[in-house]
Amino acid sequence: MRILINALSGIGDALMFTPSLRLLYEKMPNYHIDMMVMFKPVQDLFQSSPYVKNVYFVDFLNQSKLKSYSQLKEIRSKDYFISINVYPSNRYEYNLVNYFIHANKRLGHKYLYSGFFSLEYLNNISVNEEKDIHNVIQNVNLIKKLFEINENEINGLEINLSEDNENCAVLWLKKQGIDMQKPIIGFHAGSSTLKNHINKRWDKEKYAELGKRLMQDFGASILLFGTENELNDEINNSLNNKGVIASTLNYMDSMSRLKQCDLFVSNDTAFLHSASAFKIPVVAVFGYTNYKELYPWQTPYAIIRKDYDCSPCFFNSPKPASCKWKGKDEFKCIKDISVDEVFDSCKNFLLNSKNPRL
Repeated sequence: MRILINALSGIGDALMFTPSLRLLYEKMPNYHIDMMVMFKPVQDLFQSSPYVKNVYFVDFLNQSKLKSYSQLKEIRSKDYFISINVYPSNRYEYNLVNYFIHANKRLGHKYLYSGFFSLEYLNNISVNEEKDIHNVIQNVNLIKKLFEINENEINGLEINLSEDNENCAVLWLKKQGIDMQKPIIGFHAGSSTLKNHINKRWDKEKYAELGKRLMQDFGASILLFGTENELNDEINNSLNNKGVIASTLNYMDSMSRLKQCDLFVSNDTAFLHSASAFKIPVVAVFGYTNYKELYPWQTPYAIIRKDYDCSPCFFNSPKPASCKWKGKDEFKCIKDISVDEVFDSCKNFLLNSKNPRL
């Protein structure tokens, strides 16, 4: 018997399915679990998973519809008994794909902010999206349709690195001249640009100022993560080139380097959840997205946000992010967060950690 997991959204969403993936593997041991993905980092993540047999990469965004159709036909021919849309999969295309696979049981969510044309009715087993619960639990609620789950069975996020990955990361740090006896702090100042999410980014100059203060007060090394090369270069220039660009196009290389961090500062992005998978303390800078649904899972964290009446205002729907305020007040929820606020949370972790390097 076969299960297909449709992890067609980004790496952060895929990571927040990993506790459910483990439960599927443990509670349905006679099933063969495969994944379908459309982003290379998600493919890298699941190819290293002990719970997954095959990972199908379908480049829906960049290849012809004919090629995608041909790949879907090949996947459909594997005769899956269960197919599952990872939360959130709130576009009609995801539901069409799930339906096309033609599994006997097709699992997906009914979203709070969707309608008839989202085609959610094509899934024959569904649960209602709930407001203000973590995305991990949204996924768990879905697979509860297949078996019972106790709360204490829900684990952390998982990224499976090899020993070689980790050894290479340590060697790389030493080659960069990183002092392994002092704090190593990771930053992710970027974000996806899909759905107008460039507006989730805390100001690059504030990241630079934060880095200067952490280097001066704690002797910290700053690692800059993400594929936003120009952004990271600008921050590093402001740091007088004393930071280190850490990410590569190889996701697992980036993750092995991230795992060496003692603290991570990030916007609401996949790197926030990647740090959570390694139990790294996270200082998370939130704007208009819902921290109650996206906070760092099962790791020490601090949420830095402005509690304005209008936020959070972004919900799981195909609509891009927008702000009711205009001019200098547009997206003020992220703009108004000060360096002092973020620095104080970092300082709290650095002064109170039992990590001998801090």
